Amino acid sequence: MRGIWVVLLSLAVGMALAGAEFFGSGVMDASGWVWISRAKGKVQWQFYDLANAGQYLSVEILCATRGWLTPPPPSIWLTLHFSTFCSSMDRRVELWRAEERAGVVLYFGQYILARRDLDLGAYLRVEIPGGPSGVEWAVHPASLRIRGASPVYAGSSAMGGAGGMGGPLVLNSPQTLGSGSTATGDVKNPPAWEKSIYECEDMHDAPFLSPGKYTGELGWPGPGELVDAQDWLRVNLNSGHLLCLQVFSPQILHVRLLDPSGKEVGWVSGSGQLGIVYQAPVRGAYWVCISIAQGVPRFTYKLELSLSR
Repeated sequence: MRGIWVVLLSLAVGMALAGAEFFGSGVMDASGWVWISRAKGKVQWQFYDLANAGQYLSVEILCATRGWLTPPPPSIWLTLHFSTFCSSMDRRVELWRAEERAGVVLYFGQYILARRDLDLGAYLRVEIPGGPSGVEWAVHPASLRIRGASPVYAGSSAMGGAGGMGGPLVLNSPQTLGSGSTATGDVKNPPAWEKSIYECEDMHDAPFLSPGKYTGELGWPGPGELVDAQDWLRVNLNSGHLLCLQVFSPQILHVRLLDPSGKEVGWVSGSGQLGIVYQAPVRGAYWVCISIAQGVPRFTYKLELSLSR
């Protein structure tokens, strides 16, 4: 099996520079995905500039699969091997089905890595020693991202370019709007918001969000148009993860948090700055519903999402 090295050097993100190397023992297609025909194929990333990323890092992984002989399952498990110069550990991470397109099924998952778990300094190696059995699987050089107190580390902002499979953070999202990293509680002077929330049909089509800052729109666009009354979002949580949601809105909103079974476990209403803090008792994909309280002209709201444990 051929090995492919991709070196991503000096990617400027805000004031930070991120350097990463990717290796995959497979065949790279025209969109840059490395396809591995057997479950025991190996891929790895090496990160060199994580010294100032904060005490907790969100490790986000997007995996593509194809060749299912049975209906693709709602989730798959991957083993991530983390190592530094002085320690290592393995963690099983559940990836949830995010999208299916032209026979390719995408799965997305997250793991919160505490710096103390590995005595982590600036260097981290992340390896996937094997994928789901019985099918082909693939990753992209930008499939694995690490987010901390600073903006995104590693990878590029898009995967496959125009006509590709979408980004590893928010599938089918528009291009990044900004790269600010300063948080504030002032709704009149909000943070520099990075990404827009794309519209979905219902909660089961909701996009998966990673920790970060987002912009959304709700309300009535104008004559002849339907009122956009709600947005649905999803976030993967492991047992014990602490989810912090902050919403900045000039209009009254209802913000609801639902557990993987669809049961409401948190809510808040109002305008200005709203927030929900929730510790997940069970692992799974949690839903966030943001809706308007009454018909109003279209307006923009801001959402900030963070995870810790």
